[in-house]
Amino acid sequence: MKNDFTKETRLLFIDNYMDWEDGCNDIDCLHHILGRVSNSPYNVAPLSNFRTHWPEWRQSHKLSPIHSFEVQKKYLLKTKLFLEKTGYLPKDDDLVFLEKYKKYYEN
Repeated sequence: MKNDFTKETRLLFIDNYMDWEDGCNDIDCLHHILGRVSNSPYNVAPLSNFRTHWPEWRQSHKLSPIHSFEVQKKYLLKTKLFLEKTGYLPKDDDLVFLEKYKKYYEN
């Protein structure tokens, strides 16, 4: 698949089992927040594939679609804070990603 997450990126989230949407401790996928535009760790949201990633589940729980601006912004901010907390140092590609999508990080 195009822009699958690298092993290095997956390892950054290996000890995090918390779903970015509902906080449950059962993630089983790393979601590309803005689609497969980048495999940067800043584009990762840990989710439960058959729950919070699933459109029907989101709709039945009256949650915004996963690709809505508000959800993307929420996930991107959560991921950025998570990576900062872990001490991750952004690489050049990450800095390009953060600059290109800076509108998601603005208030």
